Amino acid sequence: MTRALLASALLALLVGATTSCQEPPLPQFAVVIRVESDPDVPLPGAIINRDNKDVGTTDAEGRAKLTVRGHEGTAFDYFVRCPADYESPPKPITVVLRQVVDKNKPPEYPVACPPSIRRVVVAVRAEGGPNLPVTYLQQRVATTDASGAATILLNMRPGDQFELGLDTSMKGYERLRPQNPIFAFSVKPKDEVLNLNAKFALAKGKIFYKAKPIGPVLIGKKSDDD
Repeated sequence: MTRALLASALLALLVGATTSCQEPPLPQFAVVIRVESDPDVPLPGAIINRDNKDVGTTDAEGRAKLTVRGHEGTAFDYFVRCPADYESPPKPITVVLRQVVDKNKPPEYPVACPPSIRRVVVAVRAEGGPNLPVTYLQQRVATTDASGAATILLNMRPGDQFELGLDTSMKGYERLRPQNPIFAFSVKPKDEVLNLNAKFALAKGKIFYKAKPIGPVLIGKKSDDD
């Protein structure tokens, strides 16, 4: 065997030995991170981040499909960055790699991104209070109709507290009772409809009688018989 052939054979043996020493590639696992703003309300556009690197974005169904390499049982932490006007969770979600029976149904990890602003509808029913201004922060925001009804839409943060008033200070409403009532509300972490129910009555007015006029009385007048 010539020296050149011997060198080629040794090189082939070396490459084969090196290849056989390499570890096989890590197995792949499919996982889905599902993001909702409210229960059963998918949120698209949420960004999934791992190790300070964006690795996925939720689609129109609120799902981000990820392919993760690793050994079964390995855990990875993923942070979810929600779109504007939604609250991002402060803690990561931990994904554990597991084999599944149905490859078409990868495990899903739910995450909530609640809205930072909530829509609050207030239905006003002011019995006996037609055409009354409804006030918020001392400003008129609606007026009850002839039946005493009105509807108000407010955008509030969860946990906020607010007050609504019914203004009876206008001329002609002096006898309404109660006068200028105030109603307090608190905002829950969901969109909701609140009811403002008020009942007005007319105060009984006092009746004043006018006395009949009394003319001057003559004193000491003598009669014709005296």
